[in-house]
Amino acid sequence: MDTSSSTTETDRPTDRSRRVANVFQATLLFVLLSSGLPTLHPVQDALREALDPVVDAVGLWQGQWELFAPEPDKVNVRVVAFVEFADGVTGGWKSPDWRSMSAAARFRYFRLAEFVDGIRLDSHRGAWPAFSRWVAREVKHPDGGQAPPVRVTLWRYWVVIPEPESPLSKLSDPLPMQLQAQFHVQELTP
Repeated sequence: MDTSSSTTETDRPTDRSRRVANVFQATLLFVLLSSGLPTLHPVQDALREALDPVVDAVGLWQGQWELFAPEPDKVNVRVVAFVEFADGVTGGWKSPDWRSMSAAARFRYFRLAEFVDGIRLDSHRGAWPAFSRWVAREVKHPDGGQAPPVRVTLWRYWVVIPEPESPLSKLSDPLPMQLQAQFHVQELTP
């Protein structure tokens, strides 16, 4: 009897469990490819529509990938919140500055950056009150006071990135945020 292996017959996967795992992997690969590949045929849109609830439920939805041609994303955005406390002192919160982050920080805060890019849109106005309350919990009183927050004002700052000039030159400094707009005020009740 060979005692060099601690694997017993009961530890080995059965043919049935292998088939189930293979079917699961094939299904997952099919869902990922169906929802992630560019549209080449109208049937793909119908398939995506049918798969959308599954993709959303398991957290695989990727959103728009507007990094590449033909129409890349040309807008850099920052969200800034001002939190006014009952004693008149104001604190602030800013969305992460993507250009100043390390590669590790970009990886860590990617979803936050995506969230902030979406929260600023008028189509997501339903989330603004909850986001404002979250900001109010995150921002501490600047002077260490105990006054509760009474108001949160949300602003969006953005810049539209111009088309590159020929010949291409490296942009060493970030473009300043040229446009700004207040988009929500949330009164808080203590």
